[in-house]
Amino acid sequence: RHSPLGPRTRSSINAVRALPLHSREIAWHRRLVMSAHQKSLGSCLFCIPLRAGVAAIASANAVYALVCLGQFFMHDVRFQSGGYNPHTLHLQVTVGAFGLVFAPVGLLGVFDSKPSWVRALYNFQVVQLVTLFLVFASDLTYLRRCEGFANTLEAQLRPNAPLYEVSRKGMCALARFYYLVGFTVDFGVNTYFAWVTRDLCRKLEDDPPYLIRFFGGGGAGKQPSEHSQVTGRSHDVGGAGRYMGTSA
Repeated sequence: RHSPLGPRTRSSINAVRALPLHSREIAWHRRLVMSAHQKSLGSCLFCIPLRAGVAAIASANAVYALVCLGQFFMHDVRFQSGGYNPHTLHLQVTVGAFGLVFAPVGLLGVFDSKPSWVRALYNFQVVQLVTLFLVFASDLTYLRRCEGFANTLEAQLRPNAPLYEVSRKGMCALARFYYLVGFTVDFGVNTYFAWVTRDLCRKLEDDPPYLIRFFGGGGAGKQPSEHSQVTGRSHDVGGAGRYMGTSA
């Protein structure tokens, strides 16, 4: 009788059966063997698999953390979204530098199906969003008094190079407009990234099932008759693995 499992899958399962019955080793090898057969968790940006999307987001956070770390030595405000208020000048890059810790943790959580590690990345993204809004609000208060700032005594006693250049060139209104547009785009994109990470975390917490494919007819040339595209997922109910416990 024709077996629906390929030779590689059968050899992997036999290798797992030959291992000592230690629960942690069995669980790890089971994830390794069955990861390719896990049910799809959805997609983001209309076509990118959810796992790959969150992995890309975590990688982008790691690269951004390196840029933030370099800001402590370069002091170039062009590599950060804010910088008009000297009191919050380094707040955003300080928080962003912690991505060197949380981004790798989230990346490992994505590939190892550990929702607690993915949630750590999501919590870090929320902190980034709060920081982004605080820096924007504080910068906006300084930009409101931009007109005439270059000709005041305050510009000499408390130098503020970004605000001074904008005021000297008479581009205060234009700077406020583009700063508002840039913040809206930046905040919106990062909010979507955080929502995508949260979506994957919730689905991993539901303990997603693995696909069981039934091949009809027993012939090698037959197409599989399966219904793996049916989702019907509810976070309140969760996956079946939530109620079955762990196997010995």
